Amino acid sequence: MSAHLASGIYEGTVTHHRFEPVPHGFAYRIAIPYLDLGEVDDVCALHPLWSAERANLVSIRRADFLGNPGVPLDTAVRDLVEERSGTRPGGPIRMLAHVRTWGWLFNPISLYYCYDPTGTILQTTVAEVSNTPWHERTAYVLTGGEGHHEVGKALHVSPFLPMDLVHRFRIGSPGTVLSVGVDDTRDGRAVFTASMRLTFHPASRHALGHLVWGYPGMTVRVSAGIYRQALSLRLRGAPFHRHPGDVVAGGQARARAGLSSGRRRGDHGTRGLPAGRSGIGADPPGANPEGREEDRT
Repeated sequence: MSAHLASGIYEGTVTHHRFEPVPHGFAYRIAIPYLDLGEVDDVCALHPLWSAERANLVSIRRADFLGNPGVPLDTAVRDLVEERSGTRPGGPIRMLAHVRTWGWLFNPISLYYCYDPTGTILQTTVAEVSNTPWHERTAYVLTGGEGHHEVGKALHVSPFLPMDLVHRFRIGSPGTVLSVGVDDTRDGRAVFTASMRLTFHPASRHALGHLVWGYPGMTVRVSAGIYRQALSLRLRGAPFHRHPGDVVAGGQARARAGLSSGRRRGDHGTRGLPAGRSGIGADPPGANPEGREEDRT
């Protein structure tokens, strides 16, 4: 049965490089499932420790991924692509992402490859990015198949990177070897880059078992590595950028406190503010009108 499956395991190396304001880099080995969303049950049938929608050492759960958990994942991907691009994918949807292992899962990025009806030509890639510890998600729809795709940064992923960056995704078509990466740039200059160089292993009992025993606690290691590298950056003096939501909330709280104290002094809390602004709703210190923290690097 596995000979007819498009699914498998990709194995290789993840590399990160930060160029400014504090140079930093690291690399580590990784194994990550590549799943045709129409083959999930067939893949799980290959190994007794893999299951779909039930507890097991490896568990593939719909709620862990993009969109409404009540909608099949491939449908959610098609709906999103159609909403953003006006064209609905008509072929297989294949996902490159970690799945829940030993009960734990965090995906910094999940990639959904949308193929033409023949299943051979990549037409669109959806990059779903998550952050921690907030566990927020955003998705970028990258039309046109493999190549370079530039989009404005829409999610506060790392407290050591500001929001005023452009993501430049480097998308390759999954094959025997897969290369994928993203560069964060400012004015065309790379600030940060991350990449994966991976080799494909077709779905089999051996390949699925190798992910479990050859990379024990893979998903836990992903999360632990994020915090370990964050600590290293902090100790090296990398500037810290607060979550834009925290900046806005903090500014509004300070504004409300000022308004309250102003009333106790007998005024209306707006004295001394620029025309057209009041204490509540004013841009907080250090944020632009969209609520994004200004670059201080």
